[in-house]
Amino acid sequence: MNDFRLKYRTMNLQDILNNKVGTCIEQVWLMKNLMDKIGVKSKMFCARMYEDENFNDLKAKERMHCFLLYYINDNVYQIEHPNFERKGFYEYESEAAAIYKITKIYEDMMRQEYEKKNLPEPLEGFKRKVTEFYEVMPGLSYKEFNLYINSLDKKKVM
Repeated sequence: MNDFRLKYRTMNLQDILNNKVGTCIEQVWLMKNLMDKIGVKSKMFCARMYEDENFNDLKAKERMHCFLLYYINDNVYQIEHPNFERKGFYEYESEAAAIYKITKIYEDMMRQEYEKKNLPEPLEGFKRKVTEFYEVMPGLSYKEFNLYINSLDKKKVM
């Protein structure tokens, strides 16, 4: 999506349903609300390359992926929909294993992207911060959503 950082705004649930489209942020928020309605415990997570409040490169590629884990009978599952290459249901032995394996996918993708372009590894490396989040407020820009996630870092998972 061109100019994603410049044009993106989070949607409310009704707009997500009406538009039948959304980023990983909206898709995870929609799934979380469904899980809550049917009584299935679930948690939303955001894995990203850390960007502080002073990061203002509106042309930079976004390096974030949100995902949902849900819990049934002491088992941990993920529904992956936003990443069409991995669309499906996945089972993990624990929450920690799920978070590790999911974030490793995106770290490896970024590493391969850099290797393909013969770029040096970024100074911050490929490791992603993972933070549980609890809601998606409508109308947030990409930067504002990132700052919301940063505000939750005291509850950082990895």
